Amino acid sequence: MTAPRFVAFLGRSDPAPDHGYVGMAPISLKAPIDLWATDHVVMLGDQGAVIGHLFTRSIPSRTITELNPAEINAALVTRGQSLIRDYWGGYVAIFRDVGGDLVVVRDPSGALPAYWREFEGTIAVAAQIGEHPFAFQDGVRLDADGLLVHLWNPHHAGEQTCLAGVRELLAGQKLQVRSGRCRTDALWKPWSFLPDEHDMQVPAPSAFRDIILNAVRTWADAFPVILSGISGGLDSSIVSLGVNWSNAQLHGLHMSWTDREGDERAFAITMATALGSPLDIVPYDLSIINIERPIVPSVARPFTAHYAQCTALAQTAIAERCGISAFFNGDGGDNVFCLMLSVAPILDRLRARHGVTSVLQTAADVARLTGADCPTILTHILRRLVRGARPPIASDDKSYLDRARLEAAIKSVARHPWYDPPGNISQGKAAHIRAICRAMGNDGFHDRRFHAPSISPLLSQPVMEQCLKIPTWNWVEGGMDRALVRRAFQHDLPHAIVSRKTKGGPSGFLDQFFWENENRILSYLRSGLLVDLGILTDLPEQGSARKGSGYARSHARRLLGLTGAESWARQWVG
Repeated sequence: MTAPRFVAFLGRSDPAPDHGYVGMAPISLKAPIDLWATDHVVMLGDQGAVIGHLFTRSIPSRTITELNPAEINAALVTRGQSLIRDYWGGYVAIFRDVGGDLVVVRDPSGALPAYWREFEGTIAVAAQIGEHPFAFQDGVRLDADGLLVHLWNPHHAGEQTCLAGVRELLAGQKLQVRSGRCRTDALWKPWSFLPDEHDMQVPAPSAFRDIILNAVRTWADAFPVILSGISGGLDSSIVSLGVNWSNAQLHGLHMSWTDREGDERAFAITMATALGSPLDIVPYDLSIINIERPIVPSVARPFTAHYAQCTALAQTAIAERCGISAFFNGDGGDNVFCLMLSVAPILDRLRARHGVTSVLQTAADVARLTGADCPTILTHILRRLVRGARPPIASDDKSYLDRARLEAAIKSVARHPWYDPPGNISQGKAAHIRAICRAMGNDGFHDRRFHAPSISPLLSQPVMEQCLKIPTWNWVEGGMDRALVRRAFQHDLPHAIVSRKTKGGPSGFLDQFFWENENRILSYLRSGLLVDLGILTDLPEQGSARKGSGYARSHARRLLGLTGAESWARQWVG
């Protein structure tokens, strides 16, 4: 089973020649839309189609395979708003509305990509970069300024990608084409689901658990055999639990490294044993990393974490051996479940005019969670109060980038709209929304044409909406991060999983690769495209950072990430 895909030409009624679309077939419509898609399709009469997975809002949810005439009419009349209001899933809807406009709607989870560009007098839309009409042969080229901004802050830009003329339809957005003119609007806005400061109701743990498990199980029931990443952390464990309670067959994958930070095997084995699931433990392999090969080629922005090359190879091997039909992961859990190590929950509680006792309790929770003392917390509170409603400066990294060119490029790029919520939103909730924004956009490590889809069920629309409704201080109760979700699953997960406060990862693996290959990495960058284009400047000399220091780790990670951008960029130049 491969991932859902589509290619559409808006405004063209004559079918285009078959460009060898793997696994796709033409969809016959009366609307002036030339549409090709895989078999994951729900028809909107003869006016369009929903490509991907569509589920009901009920608990338990069920998969929609057909809409009745009234439901189709609602989608056409509301220009897709009814789809977002009445359903959820991972889909892109393409249709002609009742007024004759051509419309594309992407669901709020962003589970199915949607890129668009002007092409031969039409608007082309597709889920896949690298095949017609989004291939190098179709004139798609690198956007150097877009790449520069991405390397500064990968979440700053909204629709703009790192490919010239290629735009991304953002999660929850609508693209409307009228008389050849394009306009994008938001049908779903995260701040629409924030808690009422005068009527804040937190769901009971059992109700919260049901919402999360329903999302995971509904997704899992769409696939017969699932490979679920079991890292040993809270989020991936919840996903694996939901898959195990579905109709799907569960198989686990754990990627491991030899140092103390990267060796999480004991936690993964504990979780797999509790589930009764087979578990493949695959060590990260230094010999697999190839800095000259794009980590993920078929994307509109470079993926820069080289550990993905090892993960993708392991996933492919297990998929071939076990007949895997989908890759599941816990991505986005930290973001949706509001993992927040700041004073924002205290400020939010002050803003809500709660009593002194409540504010002091939240301050104690933040102190316990972060390990900060009272003077430090008070200093941060005062700084935030002085700054007022202005959001914090976005997390960025200007190292080795041409500063003057970067400043000009930033001014030319529209910020992601989720980074600019209305001014009446609390600082904590604004940060929560930005965190969810940062979780978007990871479509897995494989070419959608030939591999199973990657699913992040914790980013499902019902889960996001429920989590946005919960005040920030409830997420830090008892001095634990993601406190509500821990409480909701305390009887379902092993105590060692639900109570753990730290989490490892592949950092040590990436560090070792860098230090063993520092000279080769620096030579690759110095002789590379990014230097020629004026994106990179003042690259360091070998050995300029002392191995083992805190700076050295960020230095190594940055340079290794830049090689990922370099290899990706080279495929888009002549």
